[in-house]
Amino acid sequence: MGCKRADKKHGNICDLAHQRVIAVVDCIDVLLPSIAVKRKKRIAREILSICAGTDRRVKISPAQARQLVMQHLQCLSRNCPLLIFAEPLSRQLNQFFERE
Repeated sequence: MGCKRADKKHGNICDLAHQRVIAVVDCIDVLLPSIAVKRKKRIAREILSICAGTDRRVKISPAQARQLVMQHLQCLSRNCPLLIFAEPLSRQLNQFFERE
């Protein structure tokens, strides 16, 4: 592998990073053999980001989903019987925004 720095510690880090990339690409080849190269690169980047702890995707919590919906509700009666399931709503919102 061609590391640009000469120190041994950095060389070891480069070697480990290279091994991780090879392992991820090999896994993707086994699990998704007919996938397009562009999509394979995107999935590999996502996996490596998760492994490195740099996955910064924000998830909507049930409390946040409830707050988003409650701001826009209008009930005509004093004792509104509206029931909101915040956990499934937050899960569905997260799924919606994860789509390509």
